[in-house]
Amino acid sequence: MDRTEGSRFTLVAMSLGFAVVQLDVSVVNVAIRPIGDALGGGVAALQWIVNAYTIAFAAFILSAGALGDRVGARRVFVAGFALFTAASAACGLAPGLGVLVGARGVQGLGAAILVPCSLILLSHAFPAPADRSRAVGLWAAGASVALSSGPLVGGALIAALGWRAIFFINAGPHAPRRRRRPDPAAARSGDHRGGDQPPRKPHLPRRSGRAPSERAGDREPAP
Repeated sequence: MDRTEGSRFTLVAMSLGFAVVQLDVSVVNVAIRPIGDALGGGVAALQWIVNAYTIAFAAFILSAGALGDRVGARRVFVAGFALFTAASAACGLAPGLGVLVGARGVQGLGAAILVPCSLILLSHAFPAPADRSRAVGLWAAGASVALSSGPLVGGALIAALGWRAIFFINAGPHAPRRRRRPDPAAARSGDHRGGDQPPRKPHLPRRSGRAPSERAGDREPAP
């Protein structure tokens, strides 16, 4: 996999992660009434289906960005995506309102973990300022489209498959795995700082086969 293909792969994977996070903000709004009919609960209890997600997301997003800097953005992103996917499946299988609200909080935590790390990985994949600006624009545009299309997608899924389907769409997409590559930021041409490069052999001057005394004797006049 060359560098251009790897950068495009990173853009698609990071945009997908951010898109499903934003989709889950608005897709649940149209499912409040069907969830109430199925699981019961008043208006105040049903509001926590939305609030648990947004509060957890806002509370942990800054800490998750710092964790990505310390542990590694790729590891934290994969962990956040896995947590988000597992919580989405738990939401779809929730037998009661309390379990659903708790799973929504865990889902918001997973979203808070993966979003800042996706931006870090995107910046590493596109070191040039112009390419990075274009990639971040596409990353944000995809999330905006997902956020605005959430009510439409949610309404169609609820009408066709029921309210549980809006959570299983998040459990479906997974970021595909690929073989480990060196950090693109450290592998840029002419800049190997921070990369794992083999140590260079020191340059040693060429030595003559004769001893120093013999070389010095060559400069003495003959008797």
